[in-house]
Amino acid sequence: LTGISVQDLAGRIDLVGYYRLKGYWYPFLTPVAGARKRKLPFLSRTSWDSIWERYVFDQELRTIVFDGIVGIEVHLKSYMASELAKATGPFGYTAPDGLPGLSPEEHRNAIANITSDYQRSSLPQLRHFRATYSDPLPPIWMLVDCLSYGDFKKIFYKGADPSIKRQLALQLGIMSNKPGVSNEKLLRDWLENIRIARNKTAHHDRFWNCIDPKMTPIKPKLYPNDATWWGNQWEPFRRPESKGPAGFLTMEHYLLNQLGITYWRNNFVGLMNRYPGIPLKHMGFPDNWQSLPIWQ
Repeated sequence: LTGISVQDLAGRIDLVGYYRLKGYWYPFLTPVAGARKRKLPFLSRTSWDSIWERYVFDQELRTIVFDGIVGIEVHLKSYMASELAKATGPFGYTAPDGLPGLSPEEHRNAIANITSDYQRSSLPQLRHFRATYSDPLPPIWMLVDCLSYGDFKKIFYKGADPSIKRQLALQLGIMSNKPGVSNEKLLRDWLENIRIARNKTAHHDRFWNCIDPKMTPIKPKLYPNDATWWGNQWEPFRRPESKGPAGFLTMEHYLLNQLGITYWRNNFVGLMNRYPGIPLKHMGFPDNWQSLPIWQ
């Protein structure tokens, strides 16, 4: 291993942890004959700078990914709170018919969990509501801020009337093959992909070359004979060699672009351009990914 002294390497391991760094230097280890694994020593001419570059890149990548997820999450909570309030009133969610997608048992458990989160929350607006009003729970637009993404998705998205979900999918450009009809099932799957990626970034999991089927979004169907079909643009990410987080990153960009959050693409492309040594293949990107229509 070149480019670092034993003392400096020990310092980096103390800073980051052996197990965490191992995930970044593993590809540089010697392959074991007849087995799909690697072991020490490092391959000849392995540079510490190449290993550390991947680690630092991954740190920055997770920050950008999480920032995009926050933008999507904030919009989802705002949209669902507004639509549910318009449909059933600010406290309509407290009644079973206010969240028709939940079973009676699911609704009871949801209200119990919501009440616990609300009472524990230290958000200033919720403390003010508790001190000022006698209502057992706050209006929905205030409540969603104290819920985790997972609980919000499990309670309010799942519980909402199907018409609200279809309208959200339409707003986000997630369409079915029927003219003017959105694909709520695909949106539901993508929201779960976002939950998985959110957890990975929040818990500092290795992301840059992660191959996780639970995070990999289902692609829209392909209709080669329809030049206007939005799903055709996903073709480069349907191929078997397109593994890694590229599919998720493309989906994240697509949703943010639909919301008018255009700075995210600039930040992500800027990151990729600053690290030209990162193997695109391990991320699942083709060489020409920046010029693809879906990335415009």
